[in-house]
Amino acid sequence: MKNKSIVIIEGPSGVGKDTIINELVKRYPKLFGKPINATTRSMRENESQNNPYLFLSEQEFLKMRKNGEIFEHTIRHGTYRGMRKSSFDEIINSGRIAIRDCDINGLNAIKKLYGNRVISIFLTAPKEEIKKRFLSRNEPSESMTARLKDYDEYIKFAKDFDYIIENINMEDTINEILKIININQ
Repeated sequence: MKNKSIVIIEGPSGVGKDTIINELVKRYPKLFGKPINATTRSMRENESQNNPYLFLSEQEFLKMRKNGEIFEHTIRHGTYRGMRKSSFDEIINSGRIAIRDCDINGLNAIKKLYGNRVISIFLTAPKEEIKKRFLSRNEPSESMTARLKDYDEYIKFAKDFDYIIENINMEDTINEILKIININQ
C-alpha cells in the first residue's frame, strides 16, 4: 500500500464496520489510528472530550467548517457532525494509517482532499446474516426493519469502492484488509 495513508471502510448497517475498525486499531496501535470527528451534540454520560467525538458548540463547529478544518459534515438529528483535517493529519504525520468509516459523501470529500493516498473498502454480508446479527444483539424490531430496508440502498454504493470484502468471519476480514494494504502479520 505504498503512499496510501487513509483506509475508509463502509458498508450497510450491521455488517461489522465498527467491530473491524476497532479491532484493527486495538491490535495494531502503531499501525492504525482512528480520526476523531467533531459534533455539536451533547456529551453523554459515558463520553468525554475526544471520546468518541470532539464536542463543540455550534458556533465553534461552523467557524472550523468555514476555515476548512472541518472538510465534510452532515446534520443528524439536528446536530452537526464533521470530519476534521487535523485529526487525519495527526495520524498520517505519525507514520500510521488513518482508518475509519464514512459514507460515499465522506469518501468523496476525503479523496478530494487526500487524492490517491486513500484506499476504500466496502464490507458486505448476506442480508440474512445481517438480520441474524441484529437479532443476536436484541435490536428493536422497528430499528431492525429500517436498517434492513437501508441495506439495499447501501449495497448500490459498493461499486464506488476500491475493494469489496464479504465480512462473515472477523479474522478472515481482518486478514484480507491487512493483505490489501500489504501488511504482514
